Amino acid sequence: MPTDESTNGAASRDGTTRRRALQYLSGGTLAASLGVAGCVQEADDGGDGGGDDGGDDGDSSDADGSGDDGTSTDGGSTIGTVTVGVLVPESGPSAPLGQAQRQGAERGVAFVNDSDAFDFEIEPVYEDTQTDPPTGRQQAEKVVEEDGAQFVVGALESSVGLAVADFASGGDLVYMSGAAAVEITGEDCNASTFRYESNAAQHMAGLTGFAARELGTKWWLHSTDEAYGQSAFEQIERRIDAQGLDVEVVGRTMPDFGTENYGPQISQISNSEAEVLAIPETGADLINFMKQAESAGLKDEVEIIGTALFAQVSRAALGATAVGTYSSVLYNHQLETGDNRQFVDAYAGEYDAPPGNFARVGYELVRSAARGIQAAGTSDPGEVGSALEDLQMTTVLGETSYRACDHQAVNPVWTGRIAEADEGTAVELIEKVEGPDTVRPCEETGCSL
Repeated sequence: MPTDESTNGAASRDGTTRRRALQYLSGGTLAASLGVAGCVQEADDGGDGGGDDGGDDGDSSDADGSGDDGTSTDGGSTIGTVTVGVLVPESGPSAPLGQAQRQGAERGVAFVNDSDAFDFEIEPVYEDTQTDPPTGRQQAEKVVEEDGAQFVVGALESSVGLAVADFASGGDLVYMSGAAAVEITGEDCNASTFRYESNAAQHMAGLTGFAARELGTKWWLHSTDEAYGQSAFEQIERRIDAQGLDVEVVGRTMPDFGTENYGPQISQISNSEAEVLAIPETGADLINFMKQAESAGLKDEVEIIGTALFAQVSRAALGATAVGTYSSVLYNHQLETGDNRQFVDAYAGEYDAPPGNFARVGYELVRSAARGIQAAGTSDPGEVGSALEDLQMTTVLGETSYRACDHQAVNPVWTGRIAEADEGTAVELIEKVEGPDTVRPCEETGCSL
């Protein structure tokens, strides 16, 4: 998801704006500078189960659904069936993650349709974004104009999320985004778009305070030259200043996306005064860098903390290389928060694997859209959007809401340590940063609604 920045000079950090998203659209291709790198994966983000449109998953119990989530029923339904377009990458580089997001969305549909807490049913329309911004926008247009959807959920890459949000800004619909680019609820926000996924600024909440207190005060920042990395650098430094942390950033490296040889960057870090290597990085670039850093002995010289090392896909690829590193954690299936146990049981019962972050996002995108509809008492997008603002909802992460000022979900973030386990590695949660402490102040977002 989020110029050239190195130890020799600062660079522009304007991230991915709507103008850049439209450039990708006009080009008809997925920019390598965004793509999968805009996503942070979580534990067991895959799953071998096939998709369905939402059958009985054992998630229909209304014991906790009618009184503590802001969506209690008040009589007979006048809403009927609501068509919801679910956009996920089922082909292209993000397809494995898209499968998890779709499966989570399917469980969300089942939750709504099987629960007495809602006066309507959801009819989902699933479409493939192909990990491509123009296709993602076209599929959004299709589900709205041909299928009659007034609610669109999904997209997990920053570039696709920006493209769909731009489409939503001009229509009578509500878009619930699953992408993490800061701009979606920042300078490119719009009244039709809400974002449940934690954004790049929130990702840094699990990194900065802990690392400054426990790991060291001389930091090196490393990520690839793309939107997520640029945004992450900016947000790390923002949090250092805002929290008055005693941290000195002694260097930065930002090689090109897809770099194969990280020797020069590793040498720079090794020869510096750095005590901590902060690596807000994802995907293959994270895996390749970490393997080369391990071979060069860098893990023995600095403490390493990232934003995607907690992900099952990262840990599975890195094996013992990940052990002893630290990471921000967006979700863990072992959390005893909100109604997470109900979600985990339903998901594992259907797909024979615990859910990860993208499944969690798909699940809550559908559920929070439904709770907005129920609270509004209508499927009119304008009224639902108003109802969603500051609506308190029970989620798998606990009680949360969408801020009225920017439509960002106020989610908590954890700090975790990667440890050895009987089978591979596991994430040991160390501390929690509460939701209000993860989000940027409204006046700093650049959003005007």
